[in-house]
Amino acid sequence: MDGVIQSLPPWMRPFSTHIDFVGQQKAERIFQVILVVHGIIGFIAGFVTQQLSVSMYTIGFGFLLSCLIVLPPWPFFRRHPLNWQPNQTDETSTSQQAKPKENKKRR
Repeated sequence: MDGVIQSLPPWMRPFSTHIDFVGQQKAERIFQVILVVHGIIGFIAGFVTQQLSVSMYTIGFGFLLSCLIVLPPWPFFRRHPLNWQPNQTDETSTSQQAKPKENKKRR
């Protein structure tokens, strides 16, 4: 992904390109609702006009609208960031592995 970001023009690189897990769930729900609503509207409009093309244009418009809303990483998709643990250095991880755990319980 870093290679794709580096291939962007310099004025686009500072923009954030991620959404969090809650934002992904919201995006999926928005996408589904828009497509279902436009599918129902398209079916009714096509049935009334007796034109399949009206149904297809309505569903296509719903698809384009959902892509415009869901695909960019809008700020309302990034309100719940994850707090990751800090990186361990090689020295810390090897020193922890080298120390044997002492058993303080004696018989």
